[in-house]
Formats: sequence, structure tokens, C-alpha cells
Amino acid sequence: MNEKRPLKAKNLKIIDYMGRLYATIDGEKMWEMDRLIYKLLAECNGKKTFNDIARMISKKSGLDLEEIKIGLKGIFNELEKKKFIDYV
Repeated sequence: MNEKRPLKAKNLKIIDYMGRLYATIDGEKMWEMDRLIYKLLAECNGKKTFNDIARMISKKSGLDLEEIKIGLKGIFNELEKKKFIDYV
């Protein structure tokens, strides 16, 4: 996973409704989205690797890189399962 380049799904729509974020792929099912996940998805441009994103978060937060990777793997797996991201 470390060298995979995540890309936000083209058909993913993020809706800001009354200060809350919601995500949908097909308009039928909606998920409430945390703002941190929203910011994470913005980094999924198909150019940055998983490691690049983890390093950026580690640098900004001052947290250990390996701990960041452990947490991010679960998040990225869930985003992929919901079809919010794919890898290029």
C-alpha cells in the first residue's frame, strides 16, 4: 500500500448541508463525512503516494510516521471499500 497512489473517485459528491458534510456516489446512499476525512480526500489526487500523504500528516501534526501509517491504512481501506477512492 505504501507506494499506491490514491485517487478520489470522480463520481464522489461531497455536500455541505448546514455545516455538515455528506458524501454520495450515486445519490441514493449518503454518508456523513468528518472534515478531516474531507481534507484527506483532497490529497488523493493520483499523484501522491500513500507514503507521501502519511509523511505530510506526520510533519504537520508532529506525530510518529509509523503510527500515522497504521491509522491511515484503516481509513484508506474503508474509503476504498465505499468506492470513495481507487488507486492508480
